[in-house]
Amino acid sequence: MHNNFHAIILSAGMSSRMGTPKALLNWHGQKLIEYNLDNLITNGITNINLVLGHEKEKILPYAQRKEVNIIFNNNYKQGKSSSILEGLKNIKNEAENIILKSVDQPRPIWFLKKIITEHLEKKSIITAPISEGKRGHPIILNKKVFNQILNINNYKNGLKDIFRENNDLVSTVKMKNKWTHLDLNTKSIYEEALLYPLEKNE
Repeated sequence: MHNNFHAIILSAGMSSRMGTPKALLNWHGQKLIEYNLDNLITNGITNINLVLGHEKEKILPYAQRKEVNIIFNNNYKQGKSSSILEGLKNIKNEAENIILKSVDQPRPIWFLKKIITEHLEKKSIITAPISEGKRGHPIILNKKVFNQILNINNYKNGLKDIFRENNDLVSTVKMKNKWTHLDLNTKSIYEEALLYPLEKNE
């Protein structure tokens, strides 16, 4: 159990391209939000901050866990940065590290374990998976950059600009799979991703 390791799951968006709340997509016998929560908890992360906004009342019944702190982002229409801010503001002071992910970025248990383990072993400031030379998600942030993240609105491109500014602090974890860059943005991507193997295949 990583008591000082927290998670922020972003699930406040309008899912306009998908046409239905992504958190409620069926994903290997569960709702997508349940899959995300279970995989974090299985990896020993029991301080999970779930940021909700659009159609939050539909998602809530699937997120009632003792490990989950529900956060409502009333400004969700302003974009993802607003949800990152709400999540980080609600992180407890003892948090040393946070894993930041969107609900539409499902990752198998082994994938999360690999990046969490390497982040802790290397005592990294920022960790991201990388595949085919391109960094992906989720990312892990040490408390040393929390204050900078809280100023995310000062950056034109949000988290991307903060990453560029701190490029020398980013530790990457090499992956050889399709999971690294997966975002369930459309129905066709979702249907294809359902065929990805959940077991470790690298």
